[in-house]
Amino acid sequence: MNEVLKVLKERRSCRSYRPEQITDEELNAVLEAGTYAPTARGQQSPIIVAVQNPAVVEQLRKMNAAVLGTPEADPFYGAPTVLVVLALGITYPLLEGVASWLIVRSRLPGFTLRHGIDNAWMGTFGNVICLGAGAVPMQTYYLHRCGLGLGPGVGLMTLQYVFHKAAVLVYATVLLLWNRQWFTAHATGVLSYLPAAYTVVAGVILGLVLLCTAPLVQSLARRALGLLPKTEKWQARRESWQTQLDTLSEESRHLLTEKTRCLKIFAVHLCKLFLMYTIPSFCLRFMGLSSALSFGQVQPLTALMLFLSNALPNVAGMGSIETAFLLVFGSFLERGEVMSVMMLYRIASYYVVFAASAVGFFFAQRHLTDLEPPKED
Repeated sequence: MNEVLKVLKERRSCRSYRPEQITDEELNAVLEAGTYAPTARGQQSPIIVAVQNPAVVEQLRKMNAAVLGTPEADPFYGAPTVLVVLALGITYPLLEGVASWLIVRSRLPGFTLRHGIDNAWMGTFGNVICLGAGAVPMQTYYLHRCGLGLGPGVGLMTLQYVFHKAAVLVYATVLLLWNRQWFTAHATGVLSYLPAAYTVVAGVILGLVLLCTAPLVQSLARRALGLLPKTEKWQARRESWQTQLDTLSEESRHLLTEKTRCLKIFAVHLCKLFLMYTIPSFCLRFMGLSSALSFGQVQPLTALMLFLSNALPNVAGMGSIETAFLLVFGSFLERGEVMSVMMLYRIASYYVVFAASAVGFFFAQRHLTDLEPPKED
């Protein structure tokens, strides 16, 4: 009998493991086998992370069990080593879901990791179909269906956005400082856009943080609301917006007092960015251009690209991210090469994610329906 067919027919699932760790040689053999698993277009883009720290394994067990809806179960069946396989494009909304879970649990203890991931799918799907303006409304609607008021929902999702922008700013700044000599020698033209990017990103973060926490800024915002027309329609809007402003302030102060939770949220956002910034490296390898730029060079370039996109307008029908990608990577690749890599990057980071979010949106809606009590006849 063919050996491959023999192995396939005789394989068995193991649902009980001894507590002893496997040897490094055995672990490396399993990891090597995993790298030969088939992937789309042979890109071999997934990253396999071996976890043997008992505390981390236990945290992963809890998260996995929460997604399955069985908090006390052990999906790993007591295995002392767990392999985490990361498909890069999809990790962005998934880690957004982890951050959402950490944030919302501060006000809604029954909010599970499954809810957090569903909320991220809602935001991703809404952001695309509403041309960049639908993430917070869709996520707030989902949180409202989960039992969180509209005001607190808007406040927490605004803070999620602040954490994201802060992570983008810090990550780009650290990599720019670490590679400043290389950037100065090879990308001086691109660096001229940095002051505008820092002004926009830092301005957004500072404005939102002050609006959330500074009594003076909140007082000025209330005075500005008082200048609205005195008609009945505008007065109703003013009262609604003032209520949301008060709730935003309350939620912000509550969350920011939990330093450990804030550090965890920020760390998740940094991990999310690291994985997203890895995608262009695999795009270059797929195009046979891996010798043009190293992994260590692609990371700061991608961080700079996303950072600059905050200060660039749409140009000739292209979005700010596409414009920034061509501007940054165009200094190191030929025109045809950079266009091809950019297309692959956008397919992996945008179109695949949007397609996955459409499916995630459907299951999130179904999950909400399942949670609703049956209607009485």
